[in-house]
Amino acid sequence: MRIVFLGSADFGIPSLEKLIELHTVVGIVSTPARPQGRGLHYIDSPVTRYAKEHDLKPIITTDDFKSEQLISSLASLKADLFVVVAFRILPKAIFALPPLGTLNIHASLLPKFRGPAPIQRAIEAGEKETGVSVFRLDEGIDTGEILLQKRISIGEEETTPELYQRLSIAGSEALMEAIGALESGQINPLKQDDSLASKAPKLKKEEAQINWELSSEQIFNKMRAFKPFPGTFTLFNGKRLGIQWAQKLNGKTGNHAGTVICVTRDYFDVQCGVGILRVLKVKPEGRKEMDVRDFLAGTEIKEKTVLH
Repeated sequence: MRIVFLGSADFGIPSLEKLIELHTVVGIVSTPARPQGRGLHYIDSPVTRYAKEHDLKPIITTDDFKSEQLISSLASLKADLFVVVAFRILPKAIFALPPLGTLNIHASLLPKFRGPAPIQRAIEAGEKETGVSVFRLDEGIDTGEILLQKRISIGEEETTPELYQRLSIAGSEALMEAIGALESGQINPLKQDDSLASKAPKLKKEEAQINWELSSEQIFNKMRAFKPFPGTFTLFNGKRLGIQWAQKLNGKTGNHAGTVICVTRDYFDVQCGVGILRVLKVKPEGRKEMDVRDFLAGTEIKEKTVLH
């Protein structure tokens, strides 16, 4: 099958690898190189880098997805199918071009967690299971008919980067199954039930500060979900203290939420709205991540200290 791949993030690389192996990739569409790092050197997207390394052509990089020139270029590739992974919202003039339409891989069990941050929001919500959905693009956001889904359990301590990697591989496997079913004509698309839909909005920096009135489980889930961005932090002596890793414990001490109730060489415990958070790794403002033992070697935290 002749396929055009559209994507930029490394989440799509396993899918692109599978497509190269089993089909004919006739074009790559990605975002332009961006200035990155201290030197602000222009760096290609992971998908563009991969395409160059594997001599995939043509590589089209653009931010203008309404361009008549782009639409004409894509039409000239005479693809049977477009595949989109972790990319932009596309206009109908593009996603309706190929005879078999455009497939997208979304990192949730649609219609749950529609939007740009499904992995993070699933972990934050304390979900025990998630998955990937291969669906046909339509004019809504993650609303198209579903061709195939794969379910995956979420580990109790699993973080966003860990789940991201597993879902990227599961997505590539689901994509190959869906394309195989399309080729054989053995596909029964399922319309999404909008009444079961939930949203997965983009993460914001303002969400990173811990609200100690939440339960220790909610704070623990947020810490797992917000790795590496935007992180989770509290204020200690007026400065930002990143909470990098912790354990959730049961218990109620009668102290106000945010109160440090126990300090040892290796950890300190903080009373939450429900339960206790045992902090094991921190990142002081302007410094690197460290074990609490190393932090306490140079900083004193006393019991009854209130974090904000």
